[in-house]
Amino acid sequence: MSERPGKAPFAKELEYKFEDVMWGKIHLRNDGEIFIHVISKIPFNWKDKVKELKIKGQIEDAAGGLLWLREEENNIEEDIKWIKEYLESLAKQNK
Repeated sequence: MSERPGKAPFAKELEYKFEDVMWGKIHLRNDGEIFIHVISKIPFNWKDKVKELKIKGQIEDAAGGLLWLREEENNIEEDIKWIKEYLESLAKQNK
């Protein structure tokens, strides 16, 4: 992916989706950094929940239903699984 048409790509991007819980993108930057964009389908503000997140990645931004994480390759699967389970538990609480 590139910032604008005609500019050199700065990252590769992979989209993911988990049922009615969340979706987002994984960015593998040309410099090797990995970022995960998480979009919750459950209405709440990530900023209010940051202290509850038990993830290994670094939170870069949290606002509304959007969360950006900086990750290490060996933590991606574990962190995405934890976030998915966390969101599923929030969904059950909101029913």
